[in-house]
Amino acid sequence: MSLTLRALLLAICLSVAANAQTRKLALYSGPIRGLDPEANSVMRAELDRLLAPAGIEVVWKNLAARKAGENFDIVAVISFESSCAPAETGSEETAASLAHTSISDGRILPFFRVDCTRLVAMLGSQTAPAVLGRALARLAGHEIYHIVAQTAEHKEEGIAKASFSIRDLTAARFVLDSMSLQLMRAPSRTRTPEIVSGDGGQQ
Repeated sequence: MSLTLRALLLAICLSVAANAQTRKLALYSGPIRGLDPEANSVMRAELDRLLAPAGIEVVWKNLAARKAGENFDIVAVISFESSCAPAETGSEETAASLAHTSISDGRILPFFRVDCTRLVAMLGSQTAPAVLGRALARLAGHEIYHIVAQTAEHKEEGIAKASFSIRDLTAARFVLDSMSLQLMRAPSRTRTPEIVSGDGGQQ
């Protein structure tokens, strides 16, 4: 093998390694009322699948047990409003937001909420643990997109869409589009230095 070819292969390998660098996202969460253990497991696995192409590894942390001095590339806090237990009756239509992220002075803050009651109502009878866990992960993935990319803009398709249908929430495959992934990979937008208090708005 010629020296030129070897050098080219080495450059390619180094480039791939640099682009494949994984950053850790500490996702601090409080209690999730009414969530089935299987749904919880599916939610975590699905969120890992969604964020892996962006080079993000999710580390779930207990908000009540947070410690000073922990070092992560990205930090976010998720709260689950109301109960995630499947309701006996539900509606497929809901005008209210299923999830939202805090904004202050145009900055996307690392805090977001998921409204379990509204999600369960929207899903109606489709609240098997695997389906509910998948839907919760996709709502979380959408808000994490805003936080990591530091943008309030939405895309035409994929997890970064402005709104989700029941099919989007429950289909076997639903991913971040290439442009959203590119925004999330940008080094200058991946660091959240600390968790601060405040809630300046909603996304």
